[in-house]
Amino acid sequence: MSEVRDNEGYRRFRAALQDGTIEAGMTVTQNQLCEILGLSLSPLRETLVLLEEFGLVDIKPRTGIRIVYPEVAFIRENFQFRIMIETHAIRLFATTVTKEWLADIRERHHESLAELAAPELTEAVQNKFLDLDRYMHRSFVEALENRAILVTHNRLQDNIGMARRVHRRMFKNQLIGTIDEHLRIVDSLDAHDVEGAVSKLESHFRASTYRTFTAS
Repeated sequence: MSEVRDNEGYRRFRAALQDGTIEAGMTVTQNQLCEILGLSLSPLRETLVLLEEFGLVDIKPRTGIRIVYPEVAFIRENFQFRIMIETHAIRLFATTVTKEWLADIRERHHESLAELAAPELTEAVQNKFLDLDRYMHRSFVEALENRAILVTHNRLQDNIGMARRVHRRMFKNQLIGTIDEHLRIVDSLDAHDVEGAVSKLESHFRASTYRTFTAS
């Protein structure tokens, strides 16, 4: 997993997916990808090994490099893997969570709810909440104190984020629903209800999977 952390081409590929320079489903040549990522051929080939291993590209001889399009199977597999990690992690997190973390995460979610009361959903408000969402879920996994698992979890979050950008844009009611589900998890953690927290997390993931495919 250190290869992911240390591979500059991988980081540039993720950034290009994020900003739309690379689009899901497009096909490019090696030379085109070198130009997009600002890499020479040798480091690009090292990067492609990782990207192909992670299912982000499909290399076709004489055709080119096809960027993954997040179909149902891709999304399901990433959610399943992420659920396995987080349901295990939250059991440990529930035994170590502090009152300070609980108070902070509640306050930040209520701030997001207040911001969502505005007539228009701005990109800044959306991105602020998405950062909070990532922080909360990452907190569970950090409790495992396992760098390899955390790197994998980061990659799964990136994959799911890419799928959401491809399949739909955010709507306020979707974000409000996510906040409500998060706060239910927080309530269970605050009550020292470990299995309740696991159950609420699983319910949240079921709803989140559904929201990935909907736009209303």
